[in-house]
Amino acid sequence: MTAVALRQMGTLFRVEWRLFHRIRSNYVFVLVIPLLLLLGMRFVQEQMDLAAHGLSAGPVMVATAAGILLIFSLYSSVTGLYVARREELVLKRLRTGEVADPVILAGGASLYVAIAVAQIVVVTAVLSVMFGVAPRQAPAALLGLVTGVVLMTAMAAATAALCRTVESVMVATLPAIFVLPMIAGIYIPREVLPDNLGDILAYAPLSGTIDLVRSGWTAELGLAGIVTRVLVDLVWAGLFAWVAAKRFRWEPRT
Repeated sequence: MTAVALRQMGTLFRVEWRLFHRIRSNYVFVLVIPLLLLLGMRFVQEQMDLAAHGLSAGPVMVATAAGILLIFSLYSSVTGLYVARREELVLKRLRTGEVADPVILAGGASLYVAIAVAQIVVVTAVLSVMFGVAPRQAPAALLGLVTGVVLMTAMAAATAALCRTVESVMVATLPAIFVLPMIAGIYIPREVLPDNLGDILAYAPLSGTIDLVRSGWTAELGLAGIVTRVLVDLVWAGLFAWVAAKRFRWEPRT
């Protein structure tokens, strides 16, 4: 990425930050979601016999928290952002300048990427202390976070392409919000599922991210496993990016 593109992204980040800061209730969203996550996760995970499947609660909850925050704080927020800025004609005006299309989308999403990453770092640190676990394979967790951010941003752009209005965003994001956590091993680790089903769901969107983040605390993946999961995430990200490139609309329908 060129220096010019980075400056343009920085400008878009600052603009989104000012708009975010004007609505002080946004800070409630930033603080409440991680807090509710921390309060509710231990109760939910205690209902499962993780030890019987060779799983430790700490790493599982770290991966679960990362997945939930990527979906709620990044994916759903960026989808709504893209549609709102399109309806306000902001995207159309930006395209009349020198800013490239990928920079417009990446710059617009950059604030929520920063928020989601900050939330994940804080929550995983708290969970690590709560359960007395420490990262053993930090590069795997970092790769999982990066690929998860890329995947969720691309998925948000593809979903925004299907939305006619801001009001339709809630309906359009429902499949990801409710189905994706069930099939990607976020709510229920795949080891708890029947073997064949768990093996198939290893190739679901975001499954690679969950495995990589968990391996950051367990070191359960070797080099081949890490590469495979990164590739799975990137293939899904490429598919969603292709859909966005073909279908994304930069101005409201008339």
